[in-house]
Amino acid sequence: RVPIIRQASETDAPAVGRTLRAAFADDPVWMWMTEDSERFARLGGQWFAADATLAMRSGSNRVLVDSGVGGAAIWHAPGHWKTSLAENLRLAIPSLRLFGRLTSRALAVISSMENVHPAEPHWYLALLGTDPAQQGRGIGAALIRTVTDRCDEQGLPAYLESSKESNVPYYERHGFKVTAELPLPKGGPSLWLMWRDPQ
Repeated sequence: RVPIIRQASETDAPAVGRTLRAAFADDPVWMWMTEDSERFARLGGQWFAADATLAMRSGSNRVLVDSGVGGAAIWHAPGHWKTSLAENLRLAIPSLRLFGRLTSRALAVISSMENVHPAEPHWYLALLGTDPAQQGRGIGAALIRTVTDRCDEQGLPAYLESSKESNVPYYERHGFKVTAELPLPKGGPSLWLMWRDPQ
């Protein structure tokens, strides 16, 4: 059965947070930015919920979920990928709680990602995750296709950073291609930068 995808509302934010926390619980970049799996388990959901809420309030971005919120995707519309100062301030408290003494490390990651972010207008898949208990049901693929189908209609590219090398083939099946490997600062793991031309 093909998952039914819808735009999330703010009442979905806690469930989005829990799903993304579960999805990223073994992610090398998130584990390196927090260095504490217990802290991530306790506070990661609040951070993702706050981030999703900000994206929802922007008006142009898309926070997509399936009917049971087993998966979630945060897509930034062309020209809307960069967070404003006001948005950063709203994320400050959840960020300080989650990253604690490693906040400067998390900020360095964001800065290095922003420095290489493409200038050409595109849809940006900032976050995509499926709860491990819900994987294998096509939820992630449906969350991607909802926007890439639109990209194809409108002749727009799409972009993402994969924080796991093992996920690269998955994104390649959706038309994304690796453009660069970005080693993160302060001795961190790598991100794989991936671009998708309209098809």
